[in-house]
Amino acid sequence: MSPEQLITLQKLSRLFEEGAAGPDQIKQLSDLLAKVNQHIDPINEINLDPFKFKNPYQ
Repeated sequence: MSPEQLITLQKLSRLFEEGAAGPDQIKQLSDLLAKVNQHIDPINEINLDPFKFKNPYQ
C-alpha cells in the first residue's frame, strides 16, 4: 500500500467511524481496496523455503 493510499484509507476510516460516510465514500473505499488487493498475492508473501526438503530416496 502506498503512503497516499494509506492516508486515504485513514481519512475514510474516520468518516466511517463518525457515521459520516455516504455512497461516494463507500465506492471510494471499495475502489481503494480493490487496487490494494490487486497488487498483493498472499501466496507470494509466504516464505515456504523452511518447508522445502530434498527427498533422500531420489
